[in-house]
Amino acid sequence: MKRLLKTIKLLSLLLLLTNTTVFAKDISGVKPAYNKVYRSDRIGDSYHFLLLTKSGKFYHLITNRTDHLTASELKSSNIVEILKKKQSWGKAYPKKGDYTIDKGKIYTKLLWNRIKILSSKKIKYLNKILYLQ
Repeated sequence: MKRLLKTIKLLSLLLLLTNTTVFAKDISGVKPAYNKVYRSDRIGDSYHFLLLTKSGKFYHLITNRTDHLTASELKSSNIVEILKKKQSWGKAYPKKGDYTIDKGKIYTKLLWNRIKILSSKKIKYLNKILYLQ
């Protein structure tokens, strides 16, 4: 009888845990801060940066050369040269493109990667949480 009660308690706990939402959802009506730089916490030895513009462009950078960038630096076509001035060694992977809004959700146009708006100060992109600098 005790074994049956323990099994029922365990199953009810398991059912309770599987019905709770674990993943963050978009907050409807919240918009990102445009022309502002979002940055991740340090991941390994690198940082991820993301900037969205009102005109439908995004700028994404993965680098270990710096932990702070301005919006104009991230938009610059000479971003690699700017990073070399900040630090002489390291890596940088800049990417830019267009994004679209489909049914209230933001996606990159090229690979249809989702840009989740968690709050006006927090975005999730490529499974990385980025915070407004």
